[in-house]
Amino acid sequence: MKIITRILAVCAGLLCGSAATAQTSYKSLNYLYSISGTKTASGMHNREPNSAPATWTNRLNSVTGNFPALWSSDFLFEQSEISNRWTMTNEAKAQWANGALINLMFHACPPTQAEPCQWEGGVKNYQLSNTQWQELITDGSQLNRNWKARLDAIVPYLQDLKNNGVEVLFRPLHEMNQGVFWWAGRPGSQGTARLYQITHDYLKNTKGLTNLIWVWDVQDFGSLASDLANYNPGSNYWDVLALDMYYSDGQGYTSAKYNAMLNAAGGKPIAIGECNNLPSPSLLASQPRWAFFMGWSEEVFTNTSTANIQNTFWAGNVIVREEMPGWNNTAPTAPNIAYQRPVSVTSSYNSTNTGAKAVDADGNTRWESAYTNNQSIFVDLGATYNVNRVRLAWEAAYARDYQVQVSTNGTTWTTIKDVWGKTSATADNHTGLNANARYVKVYCINRATTYGFSLYEFEVYGTATGARTALASNGTKTTLEGEATVFPNPASSKITVQLVQYGKAGTQLTLSNGQGKTLLSESVQGTERTLDLATYPAGLYLLTLSNESGRVTRKITKE
Repeated sequence: MKIITRILAVCAGLLCGSAATAQTSYKSLNYLYSISGTKTASGMHNREPNSAPATWTNRLNSVTGNFPALWSSDFLFEQSEISNRWTMTNEAKAQWANGALINLMFHACPPTQAEPCQWEGGVKNYQLSNTQWQELITDGSQLNRNWKARLDAIVPYLQDLKNNGVEVLFRPLHEMNQGVFWWAGRPGSQGTARLYQITHDYLKNTKGLTNLIWVWDVQDFGSLASDLANYNPGSNYWDVLALDMYYSDGQGYTSAKYNAMLNAAGGKPIAIGECNNLPSPSLLASQPRWAFFMGWSEEVFTNTSTANIQNTFWAGNVIVREEMPGWNNTAPTAPNIAYQRPVSVTSSYNSTNTGAKAVDADGNTRWESAYTNNQSIFVDLGATYNVNRVRLAWEAAYARDYQVQVSTNGTTWTTIKDVWGKTSATADNHTGLNANARYVKVYCINRATTYGFSLYEFEVYGTATGARTALASNGTKTTLEGEATVFPNPASSKITVQLVQYGKAGTQLTLSNGQGKTLLSESVQGTERTLDLATYPAGLYLLTLSNESGRVTRKITKE
């Protein structure tokens, strides 16, 4: 296994030892510039299901002992995947907090069809007529509005990532020089490149998503050199140029393709956007300007031998997540425990901007109080947690003076943070807190405007109280890699088991009732597991996680 030195962490400006030193407003993009020419960041795409959005990242960890430096996922197009877009988004936040680069794709349904849609005859192997295409790229037309509405569907997730300081390598309309996808295979200024420009301008300028780092992506055809000219949206529209490497011309990683990419990039980072055969360390040494490579999920394990996967990930010129410098984040890897929990407010200005909108992780919805001082909002976490962070994303009508309060019974409150004389609507990120609480309140004392108090997001972070260690065979306490946070607890139906340190292979999950009868026993691996308790009677249950490091048991109350 690669020895983790974190040498890169000493480079405060993220630009040490680099061939390229371009300074942008994005720290993750600056990092790609900093390693270009010397090292390549490893990456892995996590193809569906979005309900388990770190599946292939964790599979790599089980093979190499390291996590890839780049985590990737997709908004996708089927209903099951659309329903889990928040799960995927929350994983992106956790990966960013762990220091990973974040890459997101969008296999979008065509604007002539509704969402969800099918793979065959929808995303793939479906073509718009020339007349329909012209309508699509004409501002204000029906198909143009349909496309922007399609983008609107993913805006809340991208906005939430922006609210949490997450920078996203965003790769829409990928492989635009092939004709399999409905958007692709249209060269020239009014072809796929024009739709890319429209998408860029709408999300960045109209929707204000300034956290997106735009990736222009093509496939490795023999016509690559001319394709790079015929499909280029213009250098003002992209930040990274990526090549999907599938040996489409039977040649693979040739110097001709590498040089064509360098010429087209004009000094910007180039990357291997997708691959199912990982580049070798020697190949990367001969083509050192690849800033990152991204393996394509399960195909990596069928096209690259375990030995070669390990050789690449353990190479000195390949960066894994454990060697990343981090993004100076204050956000923990644990989930937002206030997400979709019950909320109480002293008032709501109308029936739209209710308290529940402050805990929905949607950066475009909000709670708005009556137009008077001394209003409050509090959330029931469902169990007692050690609260260590509260984040408040204010709308323009923010609180000038307020307090963060906690309670274990919902009646007696203790103030853990005072804010007096706030002068702007910038988000407040209160870290370093240490309070046991089931209920967390924001008591808004004085308004900064004539309007009510208004919160886009009310987020709470912390760890469940109770057993947090495992008992080893010798009777001593040891950290268990599959250690679990369970929420909500008590629960009326579903519970989520959050594997705090990313459960490793060989971890066994067992659920038993109060009489010791085993109800469920299965192997688990990944970031979390959701259990449905709806069919079980009310009462006490025991959840146990065990692996070679030890075991931990948590009590669960079914209401």
